[in-house]
Amino acid sequence: MTDNELVEKLFKDIRQMEIPDDGFTERVMRQIPDVKAQTLSRLWTTCCIVIGVVLFVLVRGWEPVCYRLVMLVNNMSLLQSHLLLIMAATMVVGLITISDVFRRERYSVI
Repeated sequence: MTDNELVEKLFKDIRQMEIPDDGFTERVMRQIPDVKAQTLSRLWTTCCIVIGVVLFVLVRGWEPVCYRLVMLVNNMSLLQSHLLLIMAATMVVGLITISDVFRRERYSVI
């Protein structure tokens, strides 16, 4: 008997074996995200971002932000008392956003 025939016989015997796993394999397979669902999720997220940017531009969303910044700059005592808070809040929101994006990308690929 050749090596190939021995390997075939071994795999044939193994294929016919039933290994009890108490439904473990089925539970794992149910938890694996569907590729189609991932694609639809990314498409939906992209559409929402595009719509948000378009609406921000259409309603001139930068004007209230600039108005508040000008008010802060003109009132230096208010700016000085809130500057650290503004910087901290901006950094926290930025870090949360960045970490969320990277976490989604890292775990969405299977």
